[in-house]
Parts: sequence; C-alpha cells; structure tokens
Amino acid sequence: MAAFGLHFGTCSGCVAVYRDGRTDVVANDLGDRVTPAVVAFTDHEASVGAAAKQGIIRNANNTVSHVKRLIGCKMGDAAVKEYKEISSVTVVDQGGSPAFEVEHKGRTVRYMPTDIMEMIYSKLLETAQSHGGSGIQDAVLAVPPEFSDTQRAIVSALAKKAGFNILRVINEPSAAMLAFDVGQLDQTERFKTVVYRLGGTSHEATVMEVEHGMFRCVSTISDSQFGANMFTKVLQDFLATEFKRQFRSDLRENKRAVTKLGLAAERCKHSLTTMIHAQCAVDSLYDGCDFHYTMSRARFDSLCLPLISKCTQLIDQALAQAGCGKEDISKVIICGGGAKTPLVKKVVGDYFSSSTILNNIPEDEIIALGAAKEAALLVGDGSENVSVDQQSKVMFKFLPKSVCLKLSAEELEVVLPQHALAPARRQHTLTLPAAQTCASMEIFQADEPATLETAQLLAKLVLRDLPPGSTIKSNFHLKREGDLHITCHEVTSDKSESVTIPCH
Repeated sequence: MAAFGLHFGTCSGCVAVYRDGRTDVVANDLGDRVTPAVVAFTDHEASVGAAAKQGIIRNANNTVSHVKRLIGCKMGDAAVKEYKEISSVTVVDQGGSPAFEVEHKGRTVRYMPTDIMEMIYSKLLETAQSHGGSGIQDAVLAVPPEFSDTQRAIVSALAKKAGFNILRVINEPSAAMLAFDVGQLDQTERFKTVVYRLGGTSHEATVMEVEHGMFRCVSTISDSQFGANMFTKVLQDFLATEFKRQFRSDLRENKRAVTKLGLAAERCKHSLTTMIHAQCAVDSLYDGCDFHYTMSRARFDSLCLPLISKCTQLIDQALAQAGCGKEDISKVIICGGGAKTPLVKKVVGDYFSSSTILNNIPEDEIIALGAAKEAALLVGDGSENVSVDQQSKVMFKFLPKSVCLKLSAEELEVVLPQHALAPARRQHTLTLPAAQTCASMEIFQADEPATLETAQLLAKLVLRDLPPGSTIKSNFHLKREGDLHITCHEVTSDKSESVTIPCH
C-alpha cells in the first residue's frame, strides 16, 4: 500500500511516496519532481503548475502565485498589504477576507485563497494517483512550524477536500529530520540538530533536540522578508544593467520586459546550481533587441554574497533562543528550494564546521520525503493511532513526565522521555550478576533532568528464584489512550511480571 508525503511551499509543491520499503519523489505529468504553486486563468481554462507559470508574461493579471502567504489572513493583515504591493493580480475585500479578482472564461470571477490552494492540491493528487492508483490517497502533510492551529486545520481540510486522506500534519523541521532518519537508527542517542530551510520567499532556522528517538523543538525563528527570490532579484538587476550597457536602453520602463527578464534570471539561477556557467537568453526582450549573456557561478556568488549573511544571522538568533552555541550542534540539515544554491550550502556548512552536514538528498525534496516516511509508519500501523476530529485537528496523548528505571541507589535511567507521544514502545535489558537470584524493578516518573529527589515511584515489579546470570527484558508500552503497560520477562526461566499504570 502506498503512503504519500506532501510539502506545499509558497513557490512550489512536492509529492513523495513510500512503497515497497523505499521512498521516492513522484514526478508530475511533465516529468518534473517539483510542481510550481501557480494557478492561471484564461478564456478557456484554469491551468496549474508549469503551464500557468510559463504564461505569466502575457497573463500576469490573471496568474496567482504565493497563495500560501494569505491562508488564514484577514484583509487588514500586514501579509495581505505586502502581497498586494508585489502581485499583479487584483486583491479585493470579500467579507473581511482577501479574494483574487481575475478574468476567467470571459467574465470577472473572484476566488478565495482556499479555492486556489485546493486547485493546487488537486494537481498534486493527480501526481500521487499516477503512482498510487485512482481514489483517495493516504498522506501526511508538512507545514511550517509557525503555522497556527487554524492554518493547520485549513490546509488539512483543503487537502482532504481535494481527495487526500490526511493522516497527520507535522512540522517541516520534523519531516526534514525523518528524511535522514535522524535519531531513528540508534534511539540511545541524545543530541541537537539545526534545520535551516531557505524557501523562495522566506527562511527559518530551527533547533531540534533528539532524545530516545523523539524530537523536541527547542527554538525556531522565521523571516518572511528574505528568500531565494532575493538572489533572483539581484541577478535580474545585474542583467538589466548589462542590457542597458549593451543597447543604451532601460528595460525597467516596461513591465512585460521586466517579467520576461525575471523568468530568464530564475532559469539561469537554477542552472547555476549544477553548472559553472549558464546562458541567459531572451529573444525580443525590449524594443526588438535580443539579449544574450553568459553568467558564471563566480559572478553570481559575488552578487549574492552581501545577502548571504542573513542566513547565518537567523541561525544565530535561533541558537541564542535555544541557549546553545554552534559547537553544541551535532547535525545540520539544509533544505528548501533556495538552499540548492551552492553558496548557501557552503556558507552554512562553514558556519557549522564541526557538525555533520546531511546533504545527500536534493534540498527541495527533503521535506516531502520525510512526510512520506511518517505516512508509512502510520499506514503500517493501520493508521488507527491517529484520531482526527471534525476540524481535521490531530489529537495526541503524551507523557507529562519522564518514565525512569532505578538502576542504583542514586541513579535513574530515562526510558520514555518527557512529552513522549503515544503510542510508543521502548525496551530495557538488564543482566544480573551470577550470584543474584532475584530482581526488583522500580519505575519512577520525574521532571527532566530526572533525579531521585524529585522522582515519584509509580510501580515496583519483583522477580524471584531466578537462574544465575539472568537476563531480564523490560518492555514499556505507552498505549494510544495514555495508559502505560510494563512487562518484565526473564529469558531463561520465562518468568514474568507486568503492571498497567492508568493515564491520569
């Protein structure tokens, strides 16, 4: 059975699938692994994706992009004012919420941001169905960590309306870590990871703590005023200046020429992620002049260098909020379409010179792949561990305190960490000395850091008349409803004791 991961960014969307034990990104009908989050309206149809983006030069007033920025916004919000300043589409007030006014099939029509987003989700569903067959597809949706409960409910409901069965909504940093199996292969590890995402119109830095296979967000800082479109803009400005030098004519006076050059600059930027040189060629750019320029990666890097400091500045803020330094970071994940730029990866990598940089997955596919792995876990469990209410809000039980085993008169070992989500399973193995024939397993709960002074005894399990050198395996099962079931089993004699601690 296929399980899908969805990442709907501001500029593009990506669908990944987990099937037959492996994850991969699903290509759309054009063979592209990423679909532009753009919708265009014409006299004949509404197109979504690359076709809509390609027609923006002639149809800018009826082409909607960056719609994710307006989800859950009211007309008077600052985000709407910023959007109106940069968008060619008319944004009007409809019942206190923003709406797009476009010409479609010969008449003026208004579409809400949710309508546009549903169209894009429908396009992503077509991509998923090309791999998973027709019908409703199980999926996990990854959203920015700063999304409110209202925004999460809206995007989840829209994806469900488009035809997906949303099993869970997770944060993008968590999805990025799942893509690399961070903390999943060795659940005894405890360390901190930085997830830096650079998208088209925003970037964010998140410090995550990994302990016993669980993720905890320590801090996150986001900035919607800087994104990879800034790199496109500086390249576009450079090319406009070069055009003026060559032809003694300023194309900035013509809005259509500026749009054409902007698309050419974006294509050139993408080419420079894998090539040392890239051609920027636009026929009849302005006043009938054909523009051709060969851009080198070195020149492009020099143009972007003044902006790159914004990346490390945001990371500095996230580390300061988390109360740690870069030397405390064990692993670093760089994701997002804008992070494909080699200069970004180099600067962030040099900043974390002593950390492990995880970079063997294309940056714009990382989050979708991680969401697909989460979907596979849920589908593999029959997805009964997920409960969704009428507002598509996922409800979880979690441990209010750590569950610990007493190892000695002064030492506690954390088995299930504080705030561990239900359901969860952990196993602890204890080997007794040859002369010991009985064992007392004392289970405590405690706030972190766990100490005997603050711990509270939950249960005591005693095994007697054991053979010499016994091995006792203790299984801790935090059930979906929040109850904790503990079983202690001696391997040789097959003796066991168990207890269930009810959820309070």
